[in-house]
Amino acid sequence: MGAGGASGAIGFVAPVGPVVSAPRRVASASPARRAAGALLRAPTPLIFGASLTVALVLLRRQGTLADLGTAARGADLAIIVLAALLYLLGLALLCLRWHALVRMVAGRSDPARAAEAFLASVAINYAAPIGLAVPARAALTKRGLGLTTTETGAIALWEVGADVLALGAVSAVWLAAGNGAILGRLPGGPGAALAVVAGGVAFGAAALAVAVRRPVLRRRVGVAGVGLLRYPGRQPRAAIAALGLTAAFWLLQGPILALLLGAVGVDASAGLVIGLLSLPVLVGMLSPVPGGAGVREALMVAVAQARGANGGAVLLAAVAYRAALFAAIPLLYAAVRVWLAVRARADRRRQGEPA
Repeated sequence: MGAGGASGAIGFVAPVGPVVSAPRRVASASPARRAAGALLRAPTPLIFGASLTVALVLLRRQGTLADLGTAARGADLAIIVLAALLYLLGLALLCLRWHALVRMVAGRSDPARAAEAFLASVAINYAAPIGLAVPARAALTKRGLGLTTTETGAIALWEVGADVLALGAVSAVWLAAGNGAILGRLPGGPGAALAVVAGGVAFGAAALAVAVRRPVLRRRVGVAGVGLLRYPGRQPRAAIAALGLTAAFWLLQGPILALLLGAVGVDASAGLVIGLLSLPVLVGMLSPVPGGAGVREALMVAVAQARGANGGAVLLAAVAYRAALFAAIPLLYAAVRVWLAVRARADRRRQGEPA
């Protein structure tokens, strides 16, 4: 599904109503929530620029930008540019998916405002730990689209759930297809991976036990869960569009990574590409490190070594893959800002006000 087809499936909705005000701060608010509340008082372009600057500084301190220079000197730059353009298309698909999820949950959306909030939150994700990135993303979406806290939380859960479901399924199939040796290359070996899984199961069981013993909490969880599952039924076209855009984005990542691998001289077999895009990306996405920086690349090297590929060359391709995202974010954000400016000027003309 192309970007144009997706947009047609989702449909264009007129801009939403007035922006909601920032929530009141309470004395018991956590530092992360206080920081997210402070973001509500800053213009979104300022938030975006500051977040992107911080993210670039962090990447420089980690040595990622220096590694990118090494990769660029020994790679086919024409192929890297092509991969970056494809990643730009992929990021546009994610903006459309966010718009579709907003429509699924709230019944209305503004594609330009949804894209602006989403791109700013992506920049924040790479500049802050998850404890700040998640509430900040919710705050931006709530402010820009006039949603309630419940709606914003549901959108975020459905977005993460769609990605985790897709990557988890592919990871399970890849490991079951004879690639289980990758677990032995993880820090701590297979026991560490099993411990992580067991810890997640234990945490879920404990949370369920607490909810069962507390009637008020049980009712709240039940209402939230039922409401979360009802959203797709209320807006089935938007739900189908969101799932289709999720599949289209991850399918597009295969050719992008294959191009980057080829640019640094690595034979991009289907097994290697799928392995690099499944478990490493999933673990990096769920890690507390900003943007999964370092975690994803380390796992990609482990996958490459398990497949008999050059780990150093794969690391350069992984760094270039991350750089493609940073190249695409400001370009697409600038396009969205132009879109908003042109639309605002047209609205003023229709109302008889000077442009």
